[in-house]
Amino acid sequence: MKSLITFMVGIFSGLLIAVVSFFAYQAIQENLNLISPLVLFDKNQPKELPLLKYRISALDQFDLVESDLRITKKVSENENFDSYLFSFMTQGGSMSGKLNWPKNSDHSRAIVMIRGYVPPEIYQSGVGTQAAAEVFAKEGFVTLSPDFLGFGESSPDYEDSWEGRFVKPVQVMELIKSLEKTDLALAICQYEAVSSNRACNKQNNLLKIGLWAHSNGGQIALTMIEGFEVSYPTTLWAPVTAPFPYSVLFFTDEVDDEGKASRSWVSIFEKDYDVFDFSLAKHLDRLRGPLQIHHGTADEAALFSWSLEFAQKLDLENERRSRQIAANKVATEGARVQVFEPIEYELLKYDGADHNMRPSWSAVVARDLLFFKKHLGEN
Repeated sequence: MKSLITFMVGIFSGLLIAVVSFFAYQAIQENLNLISPLVLFDKNQPKELPLLKYRISALDQFDLVESDLRITKKVSENENFDSYLFSFMTQGGSMSGKLNWPKNSDHSRAIVMIRGYVPPEIYQSGVGTQAAAEVFAKEGFVTLSPDFLGFGESSPDYEDSWEGRFVKPVQVMELIKSLEKTDLALAICQYEAVSSNRACNKQNNLLKIGLWAHSNGGQIALTMIEGFEVSYPTTLWAPVTAPFPYSVLFFTDEVDDEGKASRSWVSIFEKDYDVFDFSLAKHLDRLRGPLQIHHGTADEAALFSWSLEFAQKLDLENERRSRQIAANKVATEGARVQVFEPIEYELLKYDGADHNMRPSWSAVVARDLLFFKKHLGEN
């Protein structure tokens, strides 16, 4: 008798499990929002590729964050300019930076300054841009140097180091958009008014904006210009223009593992992504000038040969554009192809200069002043 009862209980339990499993499976099929191992590990599901949105050709599809720049702290003042810390909202949170506000200026010209790599343990706001920024501020230019996430008073950086790299051109574009949106004179006055009780009036200055970039900051600036197909007078110091991912791997030979981890990351990356989608050298058809490129022949951190090869690629792109412009002139309206004007650029060589343009630093910054005054106007 007990055997019969045990047998019947087993049959009933098996049927109950089968019925529950059937309806659970139906629910999963009808509602894909349910989390299930069947869904998570189904080989037929397309693999998620979150970094595709950072392809250079896709950057202009970003829903850019535009926020008012906030003045958060006064750092210093002298007879020529005052220095402040600022912050703005960006894709990954809040980003801080250093702003120089010149005296005796109409504040109609601003230079966004994009630094290269600086070790986190020695970083302070303005490191990597400060010396040149002071020269520009003395000449009446507003300067803004973003810290980037994980530096200064910014929010932490992305956990995914690839995303933290690829998002930077978007964040610089958001800084520019926020700068164009903000009445800086009013923001600074309101900050100062907290202690002085002075009245503040709207200024609505129309800023003409230029870019200054050093080392990997050059890669960020050029990628931003290509990705968003924008034009800002840009001066580049020892820019990283080597093809991606070689541009990343080149710098890994001095780390403790001699680049082993980086090569592993690149190998995994290349299994899922086309590196050409992220290489600025492959998107020169989207690049616009004017550009001024400075490079020293004794640079061991970013090779002078990179700028030479980059200039050759610019020449080829300009030849292509000139041919297309000529073809458009004789083509019917419907057959014309959209093409930018040839890229205005100049490559300036400094014999014996290192990565920081020493001993030619003064000559380089003087040429930058002339460049920005030509393209952004005199004070």
